[in-house]
Amino acid sequence: HFTKRIMNLKTSLSLVLLLLFGASVLAQDRSKSEPETKQKVGFVMPFEFDYDFGANAGNALIGRFFPLITVPLGEKWQYHNLTLAVIADAPAGRPGFPGNPDPVIGEKAFGLGDWINISTFLPALNSDKFIFGFGFAMGIPMATNRGFGSGKWSIGPSLRIGFNPGKWRINFLGGNLWSYAGDSARGDVNQMIIRGLIRHPIGSKWYVTSNPIITANWNAERGQRWLVPLGGGIGKKFTLFKRDMSLAIHGYLNVERPSGAPKGLIRVDLLL
Repeated sequence: HFTKRIMNLKTSLSLVLLLLFGASVLAQDRSKSEPETKQKVGFVMPFEFDYDFGANAGNALIGRFFPLITVPLGEKWQYHNLTLAVIADAPAGRPGFPGNPDPVIGEKAFGLGDWINISTFLPALNSDKFIFGFGFAMGIPMATNRGFGSGKWSIGPSLRIGFNPGKWRINFLGGNLWSYAGDSARGDVNQMIIRGLIRHPIGSKWYVTSNPIITANWNAERGQRWLVPLGGGIGKKFTLFKRDMSLAIHGYLNVERPSGAPKGLIRVDLLL
């Protein structure tokens, strides 16, 4: 078992490093090719590390990586591509896990979860006060353990809505995934995923924030569909190696959850 976990660790880290390297190179190359008078390609890399507690199967450590690339499409549109990549050291088959609404229960393992890719097109009518975009989301069966993934390829629409009243930044990005191919022995996917981002500055360096990940499994029975975290945290901006960064710590309780799901989580996030 130890040798297998080491091999899974090497595979997982190699895939994530390949993703990060490819995304950063693409963004840098494209931004260098843009004339100074045009909006450049952007690239940011948020990291999140969650400690989930209170699940029936045991506690879990989950790392999430969100490479975000912004590409201008002429003067009237922007294209945003966000990939949610997950590495978990957790009991297999946690209810409410994004991209895995029909989990296979198993022993504790280490490896990749399924990836979710959200592509959004934002028109030029957006302003500093209101943001609207639409596109599509894809579920990619990358899990290295059956308990970490759905075994299905999924696709569906995505939507981004944002409001910026005063100093508040209130944004929601989400989509609904339906499976169309994959392991025929696994249950079909019909799951909504919503990522919230609420932030308010405190002075020039500090801020309060709330970044819940809400899921709804429409194939589950009533009372077992929703996972809704409620909470938030505090963060600070800083500069390291001439690059602006931010670090925050959060706490959430799952006020609505399916049976067996975690009761809450503690999160540390880093934005590069």
